[in-house]
Amino acid sequence: MREINGVAVLDTLQELTDPKHTALVVVDMQNDFCHADGHFAKHGKNVGAITAIVEPTVRFVRRAQELGIFVVFIQQQTLPNGRSDSPSWLRFKCRDGKSSEYTLKDSWGAEFVEGLVPTDRDAIVPKYRSDAFVDTTLDAVLRTQGIQTVVVTGTTTEGCVESTIRGASYHDYYVVPVEDLIASPNLKLHENSLELLNARYPVATSADVIAAWEAGISAGNQ
Repeated sequence: MREINGVAVLDTLQELTDPKHTALVVVDMQNDFCHADGHFAKHGKNVGAITAIVEPTVRFVRRAQELGIFVVFIQQQTLPNGRSDSPSWLRFKCRDGKSSEYTLKDSWGAEFVEGLVPTDRDAIVPKYRSDAFVDTTLDAVLRTQGIQTVVVTGTTTEGCVESTIRGASYHDYYVVPVEDLIASPNLKLHENSLELLNARYPVATSADVIAAWEAGISAGNQ
């Protein structure tokens, strides 16, 4: 803990990720983005880096659930017949020539990847834009649980992950990006985005976050 302008500020990783005030936010780990038969892969994107983080992310989420961490699953959705797509959003979604019809509501592509299973203690927040805070219930869901810090994983690094991290920061949450559980089909953009995140946020590894959670729970039980 340190003091800035007379204000107590959380500083160390263990302080930031104290289980009492931390949520894990899992961004868009869905079939259309992560699976070899999903939308990204079918439209020429190399999803190898994304599929590589699926199993580690599943293990990380399960451990978080075991430790009692509040987990929020962000689910990108597209409503049928273009009801969630404005002209500007359609242009953005189709900027590289791919179809706009991905993560259609209630489709296989919109489902979370195999093994990623929300429990009754977790929350699922649908979103229709890159930033999971835009026109969603995410902020209200986090505040009702007394959350101060969000630990963020998911895809894609330079897209919905970075957008959601920025959104969390602008909504006055501490943010801890998990660098080994964030991925993109574009290595250059992934690396550029991680460089930016490292310059602005306390980026950590999944192992370090788990260790901090376990230490926090142990200290709380003493």
